[in-house]
Amino acid sequence: MRKVLTICILGLLSACTGKESENSEPKNILENLSYSVDTVVVDSKGEIINLKYGMNWFDLSPDSRSLFIYDYNQTLFQEIDLDKMVLSNTYQFEKEGPNGLGRSSNFQVLPDGTLMIPTFPNSGIYNLQGEILSRINLNPEDIKGVDAPNPFALIYEILFDPKTEILYSLPGDFINGVRDLAVIDSKTQKGRIVKLPKMEKAENFKIFWNSDTGGSIQTENYTLEQIDDKLLITCTVGSGIYVFDTKTDSLSYVDFPHQLIPREKTGEIQNEVSTEEDFFQELRKVLSQVSFQELIWDEHSSRFYRLAIKSFVAEKKGDPTTYETYLLAYDKDLKLLGESKIEGLDQRLSNYFWKDGKLWSYVNVEDELGFAVFTFNF
Repeated sequence: MRKVLTICILGLLSACTGKESENSEPKNILENLSYSVDTVVVDSKGEIINLKYGMNWFDLSPDSRSLFIYDYNQTLFQEIDLDKMVLSNTYQFEKEGPNGLGRSSNFQVLPDGTLMIPTFPNSGIYNLQGEILSRINLNPEDIKGVDAPNPFALIYEILFDPKTEILYSLPGDFINGVRDLAVIDSKTQKGRIVKLPKMEKAENFKIFWNSDTGGSIQTENYTLEQIDDKLLITCTVGSGIYVFDTKTDSLSYVDFPHQLIPREKTGEIQNEVSTEEDFFQELRKVLSQVSFQELIWDEHSSRFYRLAIKSFVAEKKGDPTTYETYLLAYDKDLKLLGESKIEGLDQRLSNYFWKDGKLWSYVNVEDELGFAVFTFNF
């Protein structure tokens, strides 16, 4: 009742102030952000949940009630009931043979409870008994209209729309770090590549070290998400996002008037280096700038939320990296609603998701699967 009364009073005030309200600056809803954190641990029922690689390969069910983790070493999926916080099922798959997954790591939980598992050359839709229901050909040489640099390119950030049987992914050159949008009809084996020019500046921030003594590469990360009939494409290089409307087959770009943090990375970066020392010197320049993470839709609040992270790599090898993390909020039409630094958070959140209006982030609790659950107040 108190919330309804507040809205009514605000409405009257707005009506009285007239043009003054119309011209006022939009309010930052996160201006007075505070939060609390609870740690919850999954009851594994005596089974082992392999955390050797953390929670690197996971997906949520469309209703956000279950979380699926893939154990690459044992080729099995484990289902976590997030409401009861218990390991509810383990599904054993095969790596070789007619139903074999091959070298799979990425996967997508579909609304009917099946899994879309993209591998090369064994991509397909599988049931939870490990049986392949239908094959999906992701060999670029067989798909008319798609030119990809290598056989694995189409698997990056791949999504399958079961209503249309259209596949979407972000292929690109691994070395230069630039991605495009691929739209593929899995039935006709026809597709096309859609360029993302405003994100091509990601190439300016790649760092490539290759020598006889070692090597490494740093590139910006892209993400692809589907919310109803819209695809959202983000890149850590800047705040702007591409929106691809799957109904109208149209692409648009949205940028945001961030005030608290820069909208994109800037500066000169040496893209190719010959020593490890030079690699880390350039890496510090890139990571100390803000990296915009993916937008995640929260059904509970009907908002998009996003994290933006600055990472400060220590000068001395072995010293810990420190972080600054920012929370950003947007409405359903991608209007910026607020931005705030998450004070006191000195660690990087990993493998996180939103559920019931709260941010859940993976933590290892004495080799048991756990989550730090953030409740934000504003």
